Amino acid sequence: MTITELAKKLGADYAGPGDIDIRGVAGIREAHEGDVTYLSDKNHLHDLAASRAAAVIISKDMRGVSMPALVVKNPRYAFALALGIFYGKPYQPGGISDRSVIGQNAHLGDDVTIHPLAVVADGAKIGSRVTLYPGVYIGPGAIIGDDAVIYPNVSIREGVTLGRRVIIHSGTVIGSDGFGFVTDGGQHHKIPQVGGVLVEDDVEIGANCTIDRATLGSTIIKQGTKLDNMVHIAHNVTIGEHCLLAGQTGVAGSTTMGNYVVVGGKVAISDHLTIGDKVMIGGGSGVSRDVPSGQAIAGYPAVPLREWLKAHAVIAKLPEIKKLIAQLEDRIAELEKKP
Repeated sequence: MTITELAKKLGADYAGPGDIDIRGVAGIREAHEGDVTYLSDKNHLHDLAASRAAAVIISKDMRGVSMPALVVKNPRYAFALALGIFYGKPYQPGGISDRSVIGQNAHLGDDVTIHPLAVVADGAKIGSRVTLYPGVYIGPGAIIGDDAVIYPNVSIREGVTLGRRVIIHSGTVIGSDGFGFVTDGGQHHKIPQVGGVLVEDDVEIGANCTIDRATLGSTIIKQGTKLDNMVHIAHNVTIGEHCLLAGQTGVAGSTTMGNYVVVGGKVAISDHLTIGDKVMIGGGSGVSRDVPSGQAIAGYPAVPLREWLKAHAVIAKLPEIKKLIAQLEDRIAELEKKP
């Protein structure tokens, strides 16, 4: 499409000569003639100078750009929209494969796509325009909302409800038993996990994640939240709206997380905690106490970010400090020998 057509779709102001033809979207270094790229900050201006892109998406306060530009409030978001415009494919229902298994009293919505070897168990409810890829298992009585996409080898167990436009990537298990045992007589006895899982609208869950069913009640992932690959959510956890959890994070049982929380990779969050709204947790942290809203924390155990940065700065100086202490000890010993 022409660059003015693209500008209209993105809600952008166009600054540049003529009506350039745009044929694709690419990163600054990978762009070819006819591609549009984007510039997130001034640190990549030197890359833009060497880029072959036909035009660039920039923010309103960006200066020093000689290339034809689409000016927007949020370049990264506009770039994502452009990718969807050029490479997104409208949904086309593929029907129900005769090699899939559909249980008794299962309800299938309009225009579903069910691939070979997918299983929909008895009493499950599948919304309209849902896609189930090969190897997907939908358990008895599970509910899948409209426009959900469930990639290969995902297990959605009984008692699980997924909202609309939910995306689940390969290998994920939702509704596995929570880790609940009681010790008696020298043995560990299983506590039956009879609750469910509720995943609200517009949630995306990465590959090989595990979300445990509640002991009683529901484990809840609220609307708009995104989980990276290999995230574990234990039983009776509540994750708030529009949270971001990076890979290999684990949240232990009965913890409640507020809205717009950002969690870095490899974070361990203990059980029965309350994490407030808009908390940011640095990668590799261990959270063992409640965190008030708005705090940024890091470290193991996690502390306010400024305290962690001060402590981390000292760590690099420890060999020097150790040497200085040894010298002071020798000096004190010499002074003590004198009358």
